[in-house]
Amino acid sequence: MRNIKQANVKKIFGAVGCFVLFLVVLFLLDFLLYPCTYVRNDIHAVTSEPTDVLILGTSNARMGIDPDTMLKGTGQTGHNLANGGEYMCDAYYLLKLVSERQKPSTVILDVDPGYLVTEKEKGNNYLLFYHEFPFSLTKLEYMKAILPDNDFRALLYPSYEYPLKSTLPRIPATVSTKLHQDYSPDAFSTQNMTYHSNGFIERYAISEQDFPAWNPVLFETKNVKDDNIEYLQKIIQFCKKHNIRLVAMTFPQPDRSLVTYPDNYEEAWDFLGSFMKKNDVEYLNFNREYYDQFSHDVSCFVDYDGHMNGQSAENFSMLLGQMIFGGK
Repeated sequence: MRNIKQANVKKIFGAVGCFVLFLVVLFLLDFLLYPCTYVRNDIHAVTSEPTDVLILGTSNARMGIDPDTMLKGTGQTGHNLANGGEYMCDAYYLLKLVSERQKPSTVILDVDPGYLVTEKEKGNNYLLFYHEFPFSLTKLEYMKAILPDNDFRALLYPSYEYPLKSTLPRIPATVSTKLHQDYSPDAFSTQNMTYHSNGFIERYAISEQDFPAWNPVLFETKNVKDDNIEYLQKIIQFCKKHNIRLVAMTFPQPDRSLVTYPDNYEEAWDFLGSFMKKNDVEYLNFNREYYDQFSHDVSCFVDYDGHMNGQSAENFSMLLGQMIFGGK
């Protein structure tokens, strides 16, 4: 009997040991192979530094709002947490994460109609935000929300979504950055853009002939995804519950884009206008009600999707400062 008990104890310890080893291997693979992204810098900033104003949404906001310019003279601090591939689900949990550490006074939410009629794409962008969350109740809730639709391998082994041919050569730099807790923005600047420590990405102006090919996601009310609306409503409810000012907005689009698909854009503006009014949300649509407040000339942009060049973003940020905060 004693030998049987000893054997059972050994099996239990063996199983526990294998599980611990498995976790260690996963941690090492993640540490060595998962690249340092600017989202890593952003999450570190908003969880370790005071932030009064949060900017959430898509890449239009990332490249269109410089928090420092917008908040100049207000005495407030801000960080741009918007990003390409950031759906309402991601924006909601980013807001919850920041609110675990501090209480932002204002949230500016970029609502792109194309993101309302599509679903998050699988691949390394799917866990881009979740991966950088520090362990918290919000991260557990976030995991529960995204797990059903995610490749379980990517959740356990996030670097699985990044090709080894690109991650292996970067191991020395990746390890050094993580070991030294380096959050310098310099590593993310390229010949086409500058990444700023406040999250703003400054794109350099280009001529229209160099614009990338345009394949827009066209809005149709019948294609709106329930999950996207559910999380948009959660953001609204969260802000109301915690007395956070929420300003939703839709970025100006180039005139040439607006006239190419006028029916789809008008349907989008009708839907968003009605939704925001019904939910009592402050809403700035720079393609309809506030069309005349900012130029829609193609020279203000770097593509037909409405991503602004640096000078336009500075001008737009100043305008937002005046409209939202009464800045000079």
